[in-house]
Amino acid sequence: MKGANGAQNGGWTWGAKLLLLVVLVIAGFMVWQGVKPWLQRPLQQIILQTDIPAAEKLRLQAQVNAHLADSFFGADLQAIRLEVEDHPWVDGARVSRVWPNRLMIEAPRQIFMARWKDGGFINHKGELALVEPRQVVAIEQLPLLAGPAGSPWALSQLFRHMSWLVERDDLTIVELTMARRGAVELRLQNGIILLLGRDQILPRLQRLMTVYRSHFVTKVDTIKRIDGRYPYGVSVAWKEVDS
Repeated sequence: MKGANGAQNGGWTWGAKLLLLVVLVIAGFMVWQGVKPWLQRPLQQIILQTDIPAAEKLRLQAQVNAHLADSFFGADLQAIRLEVEDHPWVDGARVSRVWPNRLMIEAPRQIFMARWKDGGFINHKGELALVEPRQVVAIEQLPLLAGPAGSPWALSQLFRHMSWLVERDDLTIVELTMARRGAVELRLQNGIILLLGRDQILPRLQRLMTVYRSHFVTKVDTIKRIDGRYPYGVSVAWKEVDS
């Protein structure tokens, strides 16, 4: 009997446990009520880290500042990220919370590999971006690509492979054109035009460059056009010589 009374006196009764639980719930509720208004206060600052052109950065900063009305935890980071990535100068974005009342947006700028003849620029992913030409640095050094609607990505990949083939002979492509039916034409920095047709384009270019290397490398100044559409060889159009 004495042992039973000792166990009862030394342990927690159900009533005591219930009382403790009620006290903890009330205390937690009071703490939450005190913290909740502070957490729901609007953001103090949205930091935009980007190297896009200054004028575009100002516009984008003004656009994202509309989210200053959001709270620290209430801000939709994914929606803000998609909004920033929709800007033509931005190549992806990362949005994060900075305690206690700021957001950080990191938005690297697009890297353009070529101009698109119908307007805009092709980035390193093969995507077409419509930006102001005057904002692009060294625009005249970018090659010009032209092709049917919806072909920027395919042409950008073709351009990469072709560039690798001609660069072995210290040549660069300044213009790549694909006709509506797929026929491809190149213009090199030395002014020579290469005709490749629409089938087996890369094998034809590889064969043409082999012939160029062995027969034409010393005659560059006299060549106007090389036609590589033949199955086993090429034809050459020579520049007219003034008499």
